[in-house]
Amino acid sequence: MLSTISQRTILAGRFSSPKTRLNLLSNITTTRTGNAASFKKTCVSINLSSHRFFSVFSKEEEEAENTRVAGLSKYQKEIELRDLDKELARLNTLRGINSGELYTFRGKFKALARDYGIGFMAWYWTVWMSTGALTYGAIEMGAIDPMALIAQADMYTGFDLCSKVDPQLGAIGITLVFNEMLEPIRLPIVVMTTKPIVETFYPKTY
Repeated sequence: MLSTISQRTILAGRFSSPKTRLNLLSNITTTRTGNAASFKKTCVSINLSSHRFFSVFSKEEEEAENTRVAGLSKYQKEIELRDLDKELARLNTLRGINSGELYTFRGKFKALARDYGIGFMAWYWTVWMSTGALTYGAIEMGAIDPMALIAQADMYTGFDLCSKVDPQLGAIGITLVFNEMLEPIRLPIVVMTTKPIVETFYPKTY
């Protein structure tokens, strides 16, 4: 029994209207020999013209779209951008479902970085510096001797950092180490709070 399935799929999208249109063209040719009851797929070949589709416009289409957009009023552009942003959010959600990233912590982190950009990074580093300041304050007020901790580390590593490090720099170094150890606690807090915090200052318009 011999079975050959040849499949070629071309994915194209056009932004000729405010709504994004995705056209999926497929051409599947199946050649099958043998009994239908015992038919079994033995070869599946998927031929994509490219792993990534960088542009869906030809040069002429791009120029035509630029001309069309240039003729829009400021209000029309705003409405169109809102529609495009809404469609992109929907497509990103569908992609997350398809890839499984929508249900993983790593995927949610990537989605926040993609959707909120600078706002996300600003909030992350704000939280990072806050936990760092609290850690430094706890070390200073808790009568924790950073040099004693460094001396203990020297005993295990065989180094002699204690005699070479300034006490103030030692306190900062210990603070950085402890602050990084808080990352498993800090990161989930950032992920859970980024959306409400950023949208408080920069609300979405769609």
